Amino acid sequence: MSIIYEILEESWHIYLDVAIYMLFGFFVAGILYVFFKADKIKQYLGTGKIKPVILAALFGIPIPLCSCGVVPVATGLKKQGANSGAALSFMIATPESGVDSIAVSWAMLDPIMTVIRPIAGFITAVSTGIAQNFLGHDLRPDKTPLKKETGG
Repeated sequence: MSIIYEILEESWHIYLDVAIYMLFGFFVAGILYVFFKADKIKQYLGTGKIKPVILAALFGIPIPLCSCGVVPVATGLKKQGANSGAALSFMIATPESGVDSIAVSWAMLDPIMTVIRPIAGFITAVSTGIAQNFLGHDLRPDKTPLKKETGG
């Protein structure tokens, strides 16, 4: 019984550690929802297979969100009309190339790696988003009603 209590206690501590980042992510998602209308999101990030992915990665690079805070923002972009590849590209590019991430790279790695890391993050984000758009399936549920079969 003690092990279950320890697992629950550690889970609670992880929740408390992540909560502030999630709140910041919800805050940024709200700001983006107010300033970027759904028709513009759909226009730039919803149509096409390559251009929206590149735009989403470029849009995500300067936003200072961690991997926890980017989830609500990407979900908001998806709800506003961004395609799956663009949302995935945004989710990868944002935490990989944030200012805090670059600062840690500068402190722990050499300057060459500090420059290469965000570039590699951008390439990873774009290639993953394009792969999702070409090879994956859309995650939106089918809205067609099921037909009731009648016996005859």
